Amino acid sequence: MDGYRQTLLGRALADALRELEEESDALEVDGDLLFSLFDVAMQAELGRETPFTHESVELTGQLTAFNRFLDDWSVQARALPQDIRLNHCVADLHLPQQQGQEKDGEGEQAVAVRLKLRRRT
Repeated sequence: MDGYRQTLLGRALADALRELEEESDALEVDGDLLFSLFDVAMQAELGRETPFTHESVELTGQLTAFNRFLDDWSVQARALPQDIRLNHCVADLHLPQQQGQEKDGEGEQAVAVRLKLRRRT
């Protein structure tokens, strides 16, 4: 089995196929065909020139540097969902509402992201 089938996406596909087979014997799903289509799509994705899923990320918010050693930083960025842009478009994040958020007086839920920053050599 190819390594990419062990990714989260590949495992989710396998689990979904198993559930479909268990739920209905009358539903004719060709799992081999679906996996061959998955293989073609993954090979096309992995064969792209760039390994990135998004070419640019923009965050407008607060930044906390936890570890700074020369050009190797570990930081945490906090931003409101509408202040996160992927490929120059607002990221559409569907966040579950946190309990007690209204009590804290915060109008909106922020997103926290941990990043490792290193200077390119």
